[in-house]
Formats: sequence, structure tokens, C-alpha cells
Amino acid sequence: MCTVSFLPNRHGFYLAMNRDEKRDRFAALPPEIVEFENHRVLFPREPTGGTWISANDAGVCLALINWHRIKRESNNGVRSRGEVIRKLAGISTSNEISTAVKKLPLRKLRPFRLIAIVPREKRVIEWRWNLQRLAIRNHEWRRQHWFSSGFDEPRAEVERAKVCASFVAGGGDPGKGETSQRRARTGVNAAGYSVKWLRQLHRSHAPKRGPFSICMHRPDAMTVSYTEVGVSKKGATMRYKTGPCCSNGRIINRTISLTRSL
Repeated sequence: MCTVSFLPNRHGFYLAMNRDEKRDRFAALPPEIVEFENHRVLFPREPTGGTWISANDAGVCLALINWHRIKRESNNGVRSRGEVIRKLAGISTSNEISTAVKKLPLRKLRPFRLIAIVPREKRVIEWRWNLQRLAIRNHEWRRQHWFSSGFDEPRAEVERAKVCASFVAGGGDPGKGETSQRRARTGVNAAGYSVKWLRQLHRSHAPKRGPFSICMHRPDAMTVSYTEVGVSKKGATMRYKTGPCCSNGRIINRTISLTRSL
């Protein structure tokens, strides 16, 4: 279960991700800089090495979410989807990523959705694997959101999309009962889809704190981390917070310089 948001701006973009997992899952390791053959890459990781989000020194960002609408299981053994981004994180163009995705051991991977942000090409690309077919979708270079939920994915998509729309219309969290005057001051025109707006969105408990809120809370699962990547003309910074977004979890920042200015 996850929520991913893409937020472009005049200097670059932000990519934010709430990672939702079972409460008894092993804690992940904070982001570090890893040297690949051709690029330096930032990503947090599981103790086993897999990851769900990355940013490299070409400004390319990747995020992977499970696709729970597809209920079928692979009949060819199972490999961890955490391997996907590890294999792709050091690539700098959309064509190279597309080629590499097709070379993954797809028949051994459960369904997933992979999002790639390629700033030098101004491309937002999504690959969808449903155990039978790999499909590709091209999105516009504008604000985008993706949602995943193992609890009830169709409903989670509807509920969270409504919250995102409410934030766009008013700039505030509808779950906090703000006045229309307050919303007018902090609305999208005033905030300009700022990073502060993005963080407020990912902390939201609307329509109520529970399985469908973006900052997710269930008896057996919750938002376990928040990862935010900011890519500007010359660098990429990854901001990682442990625990749910509404908590006072530790925040770690890591930055890499881009090999070439955007």
C-alpha cells in the first residue's frame, strides 16, 4: 500500500512517496549514495537490499508500487519486486529504462506499477505488469498521483483521489475543518503546489484516519516511512522520514550533484 505524488515546478520537480506496510515488517534502512557503473544513486532499502524509490545523478527518479487489483499469483516462482528498481536505478534515459524493464524476470514477479520521471526528456512514464502483459502509459508533465492498497485498492484510489482534489481546490486538509477564508489564503494559487503543500497532503488523515487516508493507519499496518525527492537544475536531494508522516520520526537528508545541469 502506497501513495506516490509527482509535483513539477519551474526549477525541477518533487517526487513523494508514503510507504505503507505491515507493522511487523522489518524496518528499512535510510537512504545512502550507491555507486553504480555509470551513475551515483540515492535510495533507501530493505535489509535484503531491495528498494521502492530512487534518484540518480542524471535527475532520473523511479518509484514502484504493488498492483493489488491484479489478484493472480505468478506460477513460475516468486522474485522480490524490490529487485526492480535496483536493476534500473543507474539508467539515465527513457529508452534505456524501457529496454531494461523488458529484460526483467517478469514471469517471476508479482504485479507492479513502475513510475519513471526523466527530467531531461520531460517525461513521466508508467509501466504496468499484470503477470501476462507489460503495458506502458505516458503521462503529462504535470501534477500526478498514484495509489496502491492491499486492503481495498479501488476504494482507496477513489478516496485518496478525492483528498488530492480537495487539496488542489482549497490547499488545506478537509479532515481538519478549516474555514473557507483560511483555505483561500493557502489554496493552490497561493501555494503554487509548494513542497509544504505536498507534505501536508502526505500527512493527511482525510476523510478520516484509517485504511483509506493517505497517511494510513490500520491495526495491522500503517505508513512506515515518507520519502521525498527534490530535483533541481544541479542536484537531487532525498528526504527520508521514518514512521508515519504525522509522527515526529527522524528525518535524514542526502544530496547528490547532477552530472549535467538540467
